[in-house]
Amino acid sequence: MKRAILVSGKSTLNQEIKSMLPLANYQLLATTDNGMEALRFIHRFEPDLVIMGWNLRGLSSSEVLQNLVLQHLCPIVVVLTQEEHYVLPEVIEADAHHVAVYPWRVLEIVAGIQMAEHRYQRETEHYQQLQRLEEDLKTRKLLFQAMLSIIQQQGISEQDAYKALRDHAMTTRKSLRKVAQEVIKGVWSPTL
Repeated sequence: MKRAILVSGKSTLNQEIKSMLPLANYQLLATTDNGMEALRFIHRFEPDLVIMGWNLRGLSSSEVLQNLVLQHLCPIVVVLTQEEHYVLPEVIEADAHHVAVYPWRVLEIVAGIQMAEHRYQRETEHYQQLQRLEEDLKTRKLLFQAMLSIIQQQGISEQDAYKALRDHAMTTRKSLRKVAQEVIKGVWSPTL
């Protein structure tokens, strides 16, 4: 079973969420109505899901939500009562993974949890892809700088400079990025 933390001060809402969680294949790890305590629980237990209500004690719900979204630790489902509808734009702006309005039907909240999990997974994949692309861009910049340095020192073509970098990387079993860094630092230079 996956693990969830409930951050809410509404006892009737909490009881319904506790009884519904097993249907979504979750067990409840902890419950609190204090924003700071919620963050401590989340960092200590590393849950698979956070379900949070509004109007928390201590740290505000808005600050807790922004903190959790920024850290990207797990899916976040925000539960609002009908009287709290006025904060919906704030919750959407903060980028919660799903918003549920209480009272609800059990299947709606189970579906909402699954949607939140899916959205969180997609965000994680996109974030990882973005990091790979940023690393590729850094490597290309280093390669370009190294090739430019070799071209200026040796007076050779761009293709020959790249071939020298690639050949040295293959013979030394180093990455092209590492070889390019060595050229930029002046540690290695091709002898032609």
